[in-house]
Amino acid sequence: MRAPVSCDDLERVELSAANDARGQRAVADLLQAWARRAVPGDSVTRGRLLVAASEHAAFAGDARRSLRLAREALGTGDHVAPDTRCYVVSALLVCGHLREAVVLADEILDSRGADVDVYLQLGEEFSWHRQAEEAARIYTLGMFRCAGDDEATEQLLGAWRRGRAPRVVDLRDRVPAQAVPFD
Repeated sequence: MRAPVSCDDLERVELSAANDARGQRAVADLLQAWARRAVPGDSVTRGRLLVAASEHAAFAGDARRSLRLAREALGTGDHVAPDTRCYVVSALLVCGHLREAVVLADEILDSRGADVDVYLQLGEEFSWHRQAEEAARIYTLGMFRCAGDDEATEQLLGAWRRGRAPRVVDLRDRVPAQAVPFD
């Protein structure tokens, strides 16, 4: 029987992961094993361990495993902040299932009202996966729903600004080829 898992143990393991696929896969394997064999005294829920394993599987390039682990985390019924379903959205995006991710994100947003952390998490996920329009829609919806909370509105506006892809303007596209030089 293994020793109970604490938040410090989880953090230590995650930070020790090698940045290559093999190292990420090894951490995902360990976290998944811990989640499967919970022991009395664990201060980290099975859901949290499975979410972390899902994230490491995604970093290792195993999108299907990432989605499977995220769904398993959701199935535990454990709450993983800001909402366990956000991690399923992330895994869906990793798998390229955009429509399903949008549907689930909308379901989450409808049920969470003015929870700024949910808007931030989902907006960042869509932005990370180069879905700028969807991210902007989520941030905007969050700003409307959190309108009475100046700090939340500022957080959402800042995240939206950071997540926007920089616009590259090629002046050659704007200037006609036959332009007359300045005198």
